[in-house]
Amino acid sequence: MSTTFEGIADFLSTTFEGNVDFGNTTFEGDAFFKHITFKGDTIFRHTRFEGTAFFMSATFEGIVDFVDTTFDRDAIFKFKAIKKNLNFVNIVFSQGKTLEINTLDIEDEVIVSFKKAFSEKIYLDLFLGGKTLIYFTTERIIQNMIINRKQIENHVFQEKRKKFKESEEVYLLLKNKFRNMGRYEDESWALKKEKDMERKSNCHFKSSHKWLWSCFLNVIYGYGERPWNVIVSAGILIFAFALLFSLTGIGNPEIIELTGTAIHQTSGNIVDLASKGLLKNNVIRNFPDSLYFSTITFTTLGYGDFRPLEGWGRILAGSEAFIGAFMMALFVFTFARRTGGR
Repeated sequence: MSTTFEGIADFLSTTFEGNVDFGNTTFEGDAFFKHITFKGDTIFRHTRFEGTAFFMSATFEGIVDFVDTTFDRDAIFKFKAIKKNLNFVNIVFSQGKTLEINTLDIEDEVIVSFKKAFSEKIYLDLFLGGKTLIYFTTERIIQNMIINRKQIENHVFQEKRKKFKESEEVYLLLKNKFRNMGRYEDESWALKKEKDMERKSNCHFKSSHKWLWSCFLNVIYGYGERPWNVIVSAGILIFAFALLFSLTGIGNPEIIELTGTAIHQTSGNIVDLASKGLLKNNVIRNFPDSLYFSTITFTTLGYGDFRPLEGWGRILAGSEAFIGAFMMALFVFTFARRTGGR
């Protein structure tokens, strides 16, 4: 049986003690469900809201299903309490309208599910409580909704449930969505989350090599989204090679022959350089010079005032120069990507 409300439908401060089924109902004007309480299940099946739907300070104690519901205008949901999940099943929205969901006053966990939902470029405006989760089930709903990244951050159902493969798909769709919208900061966030989910999904023995490689990429440059990671990684590498050079020693081409002593220019005293650990057989082992040598080797400058020693010194210098060239190219790529070179 179908029901039509021709004018404004106002259910102010109404309490429904049992189940409510608004099947085949048409609201031709605005529908006000303010300060309303549904103690049983609430089903909107084949319901059409031709005006704006207001569910303000609404309490739902049973199942809440908007099954095959059509919203011709905006729909505003501000929940006072909800005991079970909120399901938007096969909903249809007119283009350019807004679906606002506010669960800030709810402390319990609530899952807002867009199951097989259909929309035509609507605005999804979310004000979510700490335990509210959004469950995107189809590609179509993400493609057609205008989504604010900050409103769904930390609220994706699949990630919170550790369904990392499904989470990877959700963030992939969000990444493409944000790119098409020209919102590159949001795209960067979604790409990083996509890669994080991929890494976590490979956290088992059979895919341990993929997990290790993904961890490496995340630390070194944040999958191309973190230029500062490259700078920090470069600093750590330079410092580490400096420690190694201070152990193996570096040579100074300007000093041709030394026996381990020198005459102090001011006092005229004989200084035993070897006892100070600074110079022995033309080998410098102090950390400041080693750090300087490591820096110019990493950046492939090579001024020539210091040189690596034969053996391990040359292997270390060659390795650092190769890594340095790679890291500088990586920084240029990451920096260019983050500043608009997408």
